[in-house]
Amino acid sequence: MKKYSWLNFFALMLCSLLVFTSCSNYIDSVKNLKAGAGKQVIVLGDSIASGYGVEETEAFPSVLSQELGLPIINRGVSGDTTETGLKRLQSDVITAEPWLVIVELGGNDFLRKIPKSETEQNLRQIVTSVQEKSAIVVLLGMNLGLFTDEYKTLYQRVAKETNAYLIPEALKGILDNPRYRQQDFIHPNAEGHKLLATRVATELKPLLAKASWPSALMQFRPIKK
Repeated sequence: MKKYSWLNFFALMLCSLLVFTSCSNYIDSVKNLKAGAGKQVIVLGDSIASGYGVEETEAFPSVLSQELGLPIINRGVSGDTTETGLKRLQSDVITAEPWLVIVELGGNDFLRKIPKSETEQNLRQIVTSVQEKSAIVVLLGMNLGLFTDEYKTLYQRVAKETNAYLIPEALKGILDNPRYRQQDFIHPNAEGHKLLATRVATELKPLLAKASWPSALMQFRPIKK
């Protein structure tokens, strides 16, 4: 019995090591990870980012800012699609000299039945345009689809082909749970925003630990213990 216990223990340790190594290699491949350029962390998004139906301080960018101890500019606009987000990218994001941009878009594309090919093309252009300014892009994978996540592979493909950092299924367990959503079924409530912010913060911390920080934000960088 002891022999099998030890074998199980070593098998578990090996699996953990492989997962850690894979995660580490993935982060290292993120474009502009070591560029250290720019001055701001910005969220480009739609009504979820803007905090529709909740207080401004309850919207996930604000809660995320508190959790990370890092100033975050909220550029969420209610009703935005990937197309309208792309149109205001220059004025709302590029001119602010971003270091890291969190892209939260796609939900309104689904609701308005915009062809997935257009959504993918717009997302890809947003990501690459930001990367051309030496900024890191974090792409939030939106859970979109009535019965299954029809957009999962779309976000995976964009992230992989552009070397953006993907946080998959960011809204999983939020919009499909009455505890965390508003009555309209498409917006998180305050608790849902808190859960989303915690989820994003957890996924961002390993990336932030490996990234080269710009001088404008060095005062907010966590001290390594």
